[in-house]
Amino acid sequence: MGKHYDLDGKIAVVTGAGSGIGREVALVLAEEGAAVALLDLSQAGLDETAKLMAAAGFTSAAYVVDVSDAESVARVFKQIEDKWSRVDILVTCAAIIAPTRTWDVSIEEWSRIVAVNLTGTFLPVQSALRIMRKQRSGKIITFGSDVAKRGGGRFGGSAYAASKGGVLAFTRTVAREVALEGISVNCVNPGPTKTPIHKGITPEQMEMLRAGIPKGRLGEPRDLANAVAFLASDLSNHIHGETLNVDGGVMMD
Repeated sequence: MGKHYDLDGKIAVVTGAGSGIGREVALVLAEEGAAVALLDLSQAGLDETAKLMAAAGFTSAAYVVDVSDAESVARVFKQIEDKWSRVDILVTCAAIIAPTRTWDVSIEEWSRIVAVNLTGTFLPVQSALRIMRKQRSGKIITFGSDVAKRGGGRFGGSAYAASKGGVLAFTRTVAREVALEGISVNCVNPGPTKTPIHKGITPEQMEMLRAGIPKGRLGEPRDLANAVAFLASDLSNHIHGETLNVDGGVMMD
């Protein structure tokens, strides 16, 4: 498979790399030449991704991390910097979802979703920026959601929508903060996508999701990973503070 984007020699960090979109992002960045630090809470998921990377001849290292825990994140980024001396690309894919309606959301569920999705974006970005600002270079790609713009519904409740809305606002703010430091910051906004995060959805519910997509199909993890690879490349150098919808036409904004 030929390369579309020149990421040779780049060091990429991908959170949520143990499954779904994060795993596909890691594989695509590696296909484009990057060495990839794989971050996830699941050792089993990391082992599977690392096995896929090794089988393809890609360079990677796996780290178990809780992205919502400041000490855990700081420790892993120190290990990454010690190993590779730099971080060129950060992609924050780690996320959890719950469809609970507002009147039924417990404070524990709300807090956990915000911790993983929003704090779990902030902490890796903060650690990466401390390295990238010394380099005066880097690409940061966060992950929002279409529900951050249109509101959650049956498959993504208020806690999830609020956490992802926070990611969009956070991304734009960071982009303004580092605009003159050689660092690009953008967000990818998935629509309904075939990933393990939707494993509890019935075939009938999946059909409802598909029917709301103008392109007529759910997204595939590679659709998102290809968008990330573009934003991670030099071809996107003048794209900054943007939210790129990868949703088959759901938003069109």
